Amino acid sequence: MSTATTTDRLAVKTPEAAFLQVLQEEFQFSPRVSQALLSVAQEMLVGGVAAATVRPGQIRLVVASLKAPFGPPLAAADKVEVTLTVDAGLDDVAVKVREGAEGLRQGRILRVTEEALEQGGVLTHEDLARALGVDVRTIRRDTRVLKAAGHAVQTRGPLKGVGRGQTHKVRILELWLGREGYDQLARRMHHSPGAIQRYVETFLHLVRLYQDGLPVEELAFAARSSERLVRDYLAVYEAALAKPAWREKLEEEVARVRARRAAPGTGKKGAVGP
Repeated sequence: MSTATTTDRLAVKTPEAAFLQVLQEEFQFSPRVSQALLSVAQEMLVGGVAAATVRPGQIRLVVASLKAPFGPPLAAADKVEVTLTVDAGLDDVAVKVREGAEGLRQGRILRVTEEALEQGGVLTHEDLARALGVDVRTIRRDTRVLKAAGHAVQTRGPLKGVGRGQTHKVRILELWLGREGYDQLARRMHHSPGAIQRYVETFLHLVRLYQDGLPVEELAFAARSSERLVRDYLAVYEAALAKPAWREKLEEEVARVRARRAAPGTGKKGAVGP
């Protein structure tokens, strides 16, 4: 069976595919407009802070709190409940076709460890093994591979013992500001190009609102993100202002976003939304 055929067969079984079908058949939207609406819906309703309702592809786990000191037995540590996206639908289909099961699993490790952090929790290797349905040895091997490639894998031991490293979303934004393309970033970060684009659009959305004077708490609500992630993104923004090449890229893209929102038919100027 060809790769294209495999992709098509997997894709039609996802909630995203059903949503696209409704948009195109019942509302008569073009494929391009339908895909754009799907991307916005994914970021505003699924991305960022996890909802109390567990969606298809998500699970809830009780894990160690990020604030819990490292030293006492894990059983005695403060706990929080987090929602993790173990199957991101079409995004994961694209990664699996491109990189196979191993690349997909490594991308999921990066995603769920960061989701836990955004919700105030931190995963252990055992948590990852349980969430992804593999053994701890596999998680340790994948973690070594990811770290060798320059990724910060935010698990409880390294995070508490060494300190919080650079998250993969921050790294994506820095590489993008350095003019690395979506496809190249997707391969490097074990993500789909669509997921990379959503991270970038959320960042630009936050920068625009921050420039307009919105405080962090309101920024987090507007982007359906955690305050922790908003502060990470704003740190990238401040770093970009200090680097001429990054600043030029950022100014180009923010201007594009503002022009798009000001154009007729794209909504009221200044309204909240990507």
